[in-house]
Amino acid sequence: MRKKFVVTSVLMSAALLLGTTSAFAATTSTGNSQATITFTTDKAPVIVDPETPDPADPYDPTGDGGNEPTGNTGPLTLDYAPDFNFGSHEALATNSAVYQALDEKPFLQVTDRRAIRSQWDVNVKLGAFQNSETSEESLAGTKLSIKNGIVKSVIGLTGVPAPTTQDIELTAGATDGTTILSSAAGTFSTWLVYWPKALEQQEPRISLNVPINTQVKGTHTATLEWVLSDVVN
Repeated sequence: MRKKFVVTSVLMSAALLLGTTSAFAATTSTGNSQATITFTTDKAPVIVDPETPDPADPYDPTGDGGNEPTGNTGPLTLDYAPDFNFGSHEALATNSAVYQALDEKPFLQVTDRRAIRSQWDVNVKLGAFQNSETSEESLAGTKLSIKNGIVKSVIGLTGVPAPTTQDIELTAGATDGTTILSSAAGTFSTWLVYWPKALEQQEPRISLNVPINTQVKGTHTATLEWVLSDVVN
C-alpha cells in the first residue's frame, strides 16, 4: 500500500512540472518602436558636368563661359538653362546666313524630388531681339533651331523611362513657347539634355538663322524663357 502511494506522488509531481513548463512557453510580451528619416528640398540641386554627370563632382558652368545656375529650390526644379553665343560676324548684304552657337557645353538640367511623381515638361520661348546701338527691337523673323539633344541621368537608373526631347525651332518674339523636354510619370532624380558642339562637316545642333534685311550693326540680344511645369496626370 505504501509503494503505491509513492508511485502516485511521483506521477503527480511530473504532471505538475510539465503543466508549468507548457504555461511558461505560451506567455509573450510585445512592444512597438519607430525608425524615422526626413528628406528636405531646401537646397538647390548640384549642377553636374553634362559630359560626365557626377553629383559627387559639382560643375561650375561659368568657368566654361556658361550661364549662372538658377539656384531654384523645391521638389521640382529647373536647375540650369543654357546661354547661346553666336559670336561676331560681318553684316551681310547679299544673303541670309545660319550661325552655329559657339558654346562648348550647352545643356539643360532638371531635378525631380517629389513624393508624388507625375509627369513634367519644359517649354522654351525666344523673346524679341534688341539692338544695343538703338535699344530697339531687331532681327525680326530670326529663327533659333535646337536639334534633338542627348538625354542623360546623374545615376545609372534602370526600369525608369528617361525624359524625351525633340528638334524645335523658335521664332524671335513669338507669343507661345515650345516643349523641348518631357517626362513620363514616375521619372525622378536629375536629368540633363546636352547639345555638344558640332564638329566640322556636322550639322550644327544649335543655330540661328538671321534674315538678310535685319543684319545691321550692333549687339543683338534676346531672352530665352524656360518654364518647367508639373503635368497633373
